[in-house]
Amino acid sequence: MLTIKNFGVCKVSVAPVRLEPSDSSEIVTQLLFGDAVQVLEQGQPWIKIRFESDGYEGWMDFKQLRYLEDNEHLNYLQSPTVYLHDRFLEITGPLGKQLLMMGSRLPNFDGKSIRIGNDTYTFEKLPTIESNNLILTALEYLNAPYLWGGKSVFGIDCSGFTQNIFKLHGKQLPRDASKQVFEGKEISFEERQVGDVPFFISAKGIVHHVGILAEKNQIIHAAGYVRIDPFDQKGIYREDLERYTHVFHSIRRFS
Repeated sequence: MLTIKNFGVCKVSVAPVRLEPSDSSEIVTQLLFGDAVQVLEQGQPWIKIRFESDGYEGWMDFKQLRYLEDNEHLNYLQSPTVYLHDRFLEITGPLGKQLLMMGSRLPNFDGKSIRIGNDTYTFEKLPTIESNNLILTALEYLNAPYLWGGKSVFGIDCSGFTQNIFKLHGKQLPRDASKQVFEGKEISFEERQVGDVPFFISAKGIVHHVGILAEKNQIIHAAGYVRIDPFDQKGIYREDLERYTHVFHSIRRFS
């Protein structure tokens, strides 16, 4: 019998986390394989969880976690933080064959397998666990469809995109653009360089969109799908729509 405990790790490729305990509730974010959470409220089929990495909270199906004892959880958090840089990679574990996606955490990685609690997973081929080029990492998401709350190559939103990219390059960001805008340091428009992070505001003056400079005058971002568009001091210009779609607010540097 599956027993809910105080801590858990996502054991499926990707799991939706919802605003309310209902399948009809909106997805606010997603867990990728290996993401660790604290269980705030226990129930079946819904549990309320908090991400260990960024403090984000929401509701998910209790069956999608591998639960850990307190000492296993502590060991998990103290294990080296290693993430998958391959777009997709197959593993074999207690559930059989699974497909992991870029950004998945590889707990207790020993060079050829990973472990969650007493469960061992082996790779069909060895994973790529590092990359020096942030923009090449971002380009792996090119054409991924936009999904509110998404964090995978099958669906991602603007802040999930930037959070994933910088996580893979050693910088943990908050989940939402409205919080990411307070990270790093603000730079002037003239100082901008590849890899810097522009933010954009709504008609109400609220930061609601974010992307990464692929070139000084080009931005890669999730809007309909992950795409590259012209960028200037007014904002993002969509050539296919022949208009500006996002109003520039500021640029920040996270490195």
